[in-house]
Amino acid sequence: MIRRLRDYYRQFEELSPEEISRELRERRDAERARELSEVPPLDLASASWYEPPDAEAVNAATYALRRAVNTYPDDTPLREALARRHGVEPAQVAAGHGAGELLHAAFRAIAVRGEVAIAWPGWGPLPKLVHEAGGTPVPVPLAGDGAADLPALAGAGASAVVLCTPNDPTGAAVDPAALLRLAHDLPRSTWLVVDGALAEFAPDELPQAALIDARERVLVVRSFSKAHAMAGFRAGVALSGDVELLDRLTPAGGVSAPAQAAMLWAATQGDGVVRRRRATAARERDRLAKALRGTPFSFDGGHGHLVWLASEEHDGATLARRLAGQRVFVTPGHAWGDERHVRVALRDGAATDRLVAALLDASRATHATSGV
Repeated sequence: MIRRLRDYYRQFEELSPEEISRELRERRDAERARELSEVPPLDLASASWYEPPDAEAVNAATYALRRAVNTYPDDTPLREALARRHGVEPAQVAAGHGAGELLHAAFRAIAVRGEVAIAWPGWGPLPKLVHEAGGTPVPVPLAGDGAADLPALAGAGASAVVLCTPNDPTGAAVDPAALLRLAHDLPRSTWLVVDGALAEFAPDELPQAALIDARERVLVVRSFSKAHAMAGFRAGVALSGDVELLDRLTPAGGVSAPAQAAMLWAATQGDGVVRRRRATAARERDRLAKALRGTPFSFDGGHGHLVWLASEEHDGATLARRLAGQRVFVTPGHAWGDERHVRVALRDGAATDRLVAALLDASRATHATSGV
C-alpha cells in the first residue's frame, strides 16, 4: 500500500503547482463532458402512471403495515367505500390483486366456451387469458374513432363480449348510453366484460350501476394502477350483480392490509389527485397533437395518457427502433398484430418535448438517407 501511494505521488514531483492544477481541471472537465453525453433513458412503454402514488396513500399503507401485519385483513370497510363510490351494493364488489388478475380469474370462473369477441386492439393480454380459459378469442376491429365498435360486438354471436373503455392502446372511450344499450341488447346468455382500467381518464363515468341493473351476466373491472399510480400494490376491483362470481374472484385470505388501506384512501380521498392526473394527461395529449401537426406523425383523439401513434414514413417497428436509438422507448404495434403504430405513454411536459424532438429527428434522418 505504501509503495503504491509513493508511486502515485512521484508522478507530480517534476510538475509545478500550476501544471498539477491544470491537469486536474482537464481531468474534471473530461469527466463532466462524459456525464453530459450520457442521455438518460425515457420509458414511454409502460402503461402505468409515471409518478409515485400520493404521499397520503403511501402513509395509509405504511400505517396498515405497521399495525396489521400479523392479522388477516377485513375488506368490509373497503367494499363498503367502493360500493358507495360506484353506486352499487357491497355484495356487488370484490377487491383483487390487480385488474389483470381479476380478468384472468373471471374468464376461468365464467367458463367461457366457444368464441369470445374482443374489441381489438385492446389490452394486450386479453386473447391469451381467453385462450387459457378454454375460449377462442375473436378480434373485432375498432370503430373509426379508435373506440370499441359496439354494433359489431353485438352482432358477433359470441359467448362473451370484451371491451376496454377508454381503450388501451388508443385512448378512445365508448359513449356510456351506447354501452348501456349494448348491455340491454345482448342475449341473456352472453357475458359482457368491461375493462375500465383507464376509466378515471374519461370525461364521463362508466355506468356501472346501470350496467349491473341491466343484465345479470356483466362484469366491470377497475384498476388502481393508472390514475391512482398504485401498480406496485396490485390493486383492482370487480363489480357485478353475480355475487357467486365475485366470491370466486376474491383472493383466498383477501388483499393485503397495506394495499387495502391505499385503495380505501384513494376511494374516499383521492379525487383531487385523479383530477390533476387527468388534466396532465389531457394537456400533454393536446400539446403532442399540436406539436405534430403538419408532420408525418399523427394519432386520433382520445383520453388518458396512452397514445396510438402512426407515421407516414416508418412502420411501427422501425419507428420504435429509431426512437430507441435516442433512448426514448415506446411499444411497437406488432404486440397487437399492428405493423403501423406504436403505443406511447405520455408523462410530463419535459417528456413530451423530448418525444417530439426524437420524432422529428427520426423524420429528418429518414429524409437525409433518402436524399429528399
